[in-house]
Amino acid sequence: MKLSKQDKEHVLAFLMQSSSLHDLLEILSNICKNLDLNYLNPRIKHFRYFQFTFFGLIVKAKGLLDMMLFKSEFLEKNLTDFKEIYVKLQNLKKGMEKAYNLINKKKMDEGKKEIIKIDNEYFKIFQIINEIANRMI
Repeated sequence: MKLSKQDKEHVLAFLMQSSSLHDLLEILSNICKNLDLNYLNPRIKHFRYFQFTFFGLIVKAKGLLDMMLFKSEFLEKNLTDFKEIYVKLQNLKKGMEKAYNLINKKKMDEGKKEIIKIDNEYFKIFQIINEIANRMI
């Protein structure tokens, strides 16, 4: 498939955002899997630092996902392979919103499970993105 220079740049930018989101979700998932959040007492001063940092990582992941949705919406108009990715990313965004709201409401256990689920779902999407990008570039 022959891509225009502009389309190629958009695909590369999308691929970089995709890789960054994959790394960020993997970090969040590993934190959720390896750290028992029940023992963190909200009255301990270190809990506030942890909660602020953890919440910040979720916000950053959410922002990356929004940028990817914007980019994939543009790419799906020119490249038909991105239609499936766009739909899957929209579904992932709903899960990310749910996790964001759970963590925001201090429901850490439920939010932890949702983040692990999101990471597993995104890994499958990430593999599809890499296959499509490798064919196009």
